[in-house]
Amino acid sequence: MGCAAALLLALLWSPAAADDGEGPPDGTVVAMAQHMVQEHFMRRLSPYYHIDFDVAYLHPQPEPGFWAVVGGFVSEQSQRNIYVAAVRQVCPDFSDVACWVLEQLAINETIVIDRGQPL
Repeated sequence: MGCAAALLLALLWSPAAADDGEGPPDGTVVAMAQHMVQEHFMRRLSPYYHIDFDVAYLHPQPEPGFWAVVGGFVSEQSQRNIYVAAVRQVCPDFSDVACWVLEQLAINETIVIDRGQPL
């Protein structure tokens, strides 16, 4: 099994953290992950690059303030893609993009960003 497949399995099969109601809403976590995925592509291609996201699934991790978001997207320039984004909230204001870090990103089972701790 390749490293990307192992990352995907680790993210998907990690036990979910308890929802204590103190963290950001699920929709905010997904929106921040999708924002970071789109930013990744805009830096690489063009400021006019547009992608459309479909349904995403949130996988809370045992560590507080850390989530895996799994979803798909399409663009004018590609077919359907699957992404896994490991995002971390690093400050209390969850509505501020600056309070979020994209630690790991896999697209179509290939790791394209790996800034985080080993999972």
